[in-house]
Amino acid sequence: MLPQHGGVPNLKLRLSGPILLLLALVLITGLMLTFSSYTHAEPGDVVAQNRTKLSLIITLLLSFFILLAGTGRWWHPHLWRQGNSQRHRRRGHRSRSYRR
Repeated sequence: MLPQHGGVPNLKLRLSGPILLLLALVLITGLMLTFSSYTHAEPGDVVAQNRTKLSLIITLLLSFFILLAGTGRWWHPHLWRQGNSQRHRRRGHRSRSYRR
């Protein structure tokens, strides 16, 4: 995150600590469970192979949704603005050409 053209890096665009911890916990636990069921499955056991695929799919979906929740402020920045939105609307409701 180096500043471009002499600017200041925006440190608000980081994932928060609890989100990163939850994401790491889900990924590590899910991948370990998937790997464990993969190594203990017999080559012809369809049920064990389906269980492995289901575990991997659930892990990836949970990780995606946690990542999406952690980056929500990047997708919708207008919802995260500070200050009173009504004050901003009232202040500039007329254009300058109509003022005397």
